[in-house]
Parts: sequence; C-alpha cells; structure tokens
Amino acid sequence: MPTLARFSDIFRRRGIRAACLLLVCVSLIGAVAAACGDSSDSGSGDTLQMTYMGGFVPQSNLPFVAVYVAEDQGFFADEGLEVDIQHAGFTGSHKSLILAGEIDITTLPASEMLEVRANSGAPYVAVMLFGQRGDFGYAVLNSSGITSPADFAGRNVGYKGIVQSEFHAMLAAHDLTTEDMTMKDVGFNPVVLVEQQVDVYPVFLSNEPDTLTRSLNQEITVFEAADYGVPTLGVVYLVTEEFLQDETNREKLARFLRATVRAFEFSVNDPAAAIESTEKFLAEDPPPDLVHERFILDTEIENALSDLTRANGVGWFTQQQFRALADVLFDYGALENPIDIENAIDRSFLEDIHR
Repeated sequence: MPTLARFSDIFRRRGIRAACLLLVCVSLIGAVAAACGDSSDSGSGDTLQMTYMGGFVPQSNLPFVAVYVAEDQGFFADEGLEVDIQHAGFTGSHKSLILAGEIDITTLPASEMLEVRANSGAPYVAVMLFGQRGDFGYAVLNSSGITSPADFAGRNVGYKGIVQSEFHAMLAAHDLTTEDMTMKDVGFNPVVLVEQQVDVYPVFLSNEPDTLTRSLNQEITVFEAADYGVPTLGVVYLVTEEFLQDETNREKLARFLRATVRAFEFSVNDPAAAIESTEKFLAEDPPPDLVHERFILDTEIENALSDLTRANGVGWFTQQQFRALADVLFDYGALENPIDIENAIDRSFLEDIHR
C-alpha cells in the first residue's frame, strides 16, 4: 500500500489527477482482493475433520510429505480442515480400514490399487497421482558386468514376494522371460546384493539405492522398466466410491487435495523446508537420518514431475496412463479380471484445483 509520503510526492510531481487515478486503482485492487480472498481459502466457515493414513511408517515419501507440510505450514487450517494423521506401519491395515470407513483417505501404489480393485472388487478410487513412473527398479553391482536387462539371462535375480508385472514386461522387451534366469525371493535386505547371493536385486527407488551406495559403499546401476517403454505409475491418494457419494465427504476431500497440492508445490520449490516440516513427524528413536530422508524426497519429486504435470499441474493423471498400466498387469496375470478404469479414477477434484 502506498504511504502518505508517497501520495504527497505524486501530488507534487504529477498533480491531483494522477494521484486520484492511483487511488482509484488501489481501491479497485483492494476490492478484488477482498472479494476473491486468498487462493487457499475454502470459502466456508465450517471446520471439517478428516482421517488420513499413510500406507507405511513415517518417512519422506512425497505423498506423506504433502500431508506433513500441509499440517505444519497451516495449509489444512487455511482450508478449515482438521486432519488426523495416522500411519499403517508394516501392517497393511490401511487397505481394509478405508473399506470399513474407519479412515477417509490413504496411499497405495497405482498397480496395487488396480490389482485389489479388479481381483477383490474393492471400490477404490484414485484421486491424485504422485509418481509419474513406478517406484521399483532393479539394481546390479557395477562389477557384475551387467549393462542392460538383456544380461539378466543366466543370472540369479531377486524378487520381493512376487515378481512384478512390470519386470516381466521389461524382460519381454529384451526377448527374455523369467525362465531364462534363476529367480529368488530375497525379501527386503539389500545386503544380499552386496554378498552376491543374487546378481540383480529389486529396489524401492526412493530409498534402497541410497542405502546401497552411501551406507553399504557399493557402486551400482539401477534399471527401470519405464526406461524400456513399459507403462509404470507410482503412489496415489485413494478413497472409496461410497465415500464420494456423500457431499460433506466431497467437500472435505476437495479441501484436503487443495492443501496437499499446495504442499506438493511447496515441497518442489523448497525441499529443504519440506524436510524441516517432515522431521516433526518422524520417529525420534533412533534419530532420523535426514540425508537419507532428503534422498527419498528428491527422488520422489523427480519422478513426480513430467511434461504432463508441467502442462496441467502437480498430481495430474490421465485415463490412458491407468489403462496402459492395467493392460500390463492383465497381460502378466496380476489382474484376474478386466477393470473398469473409468470408475477406478476421479480427476474432477484436480481439475477444479488447477483450473
């Protein structure tokens, strides 16, 4: 706002007419600002409650960080929303709790969301996408001589519980199948790669490469299915069809997504500040490794941005992306039934936000 001294200078140098014009402009700007309010203002005086459950332990995965930042920076409060932040830990309970209506929104990899919906009929609906490419990669020691997935033939290859459909598709792109190698269930311990119990170790891209290189002092190469033309997607926020049938639920979801989109953008623009907010939600014993947490966040931010999000806004997704992923899952047996993609996703909230 111009000061009185500034107005006096305007009168002196340009005359009363110029000053009056400036006053009119300032008044108009103030009126527009008062009418529109802050972009984060929900426009409703009622405070709503919502329960969020992250699908794992507290850490710097971007879908979790968006919630931590939104809470710590006051973005939820700006929306008139109180969020009960919970975590499923290692239990996987979030998948059933959301169906029981005990939580409102949770996280799940897009591939798993599609599998559960198709195979069990769970009415999951994705409303926001974080990873524009998948969360899985396949690490090898640089000393192994493996320079591409074509070199997996004849090797010992690890998997975690199940062999991912995306892995099958990556092999097919090199005219290979799992029959061309020895598959071993290796669990979640990357030491098996260091000890050369396997030649190829499946990694979660956001954390295990850092563990292998920084903590275990290994030089590695990581292969991703997406680099070989395989459709992959990362984690989504999901609700249920029943949840979306209630207008109050739709209102609180709109507020939640406005706040987390804002937090998403905040984290992209200032990841160091996002880590400061995140640290308040991490376990204190043992103390968090903030270098590792920053690696997680930086990796997930990189994978969450694409030409699609730059054109339309963070969190964006298309029906074509989910259809292509579902086709891969169906082709390699992860989906027991075809899936109705149209009902499995809802982009309307993001469309309103980014409009």
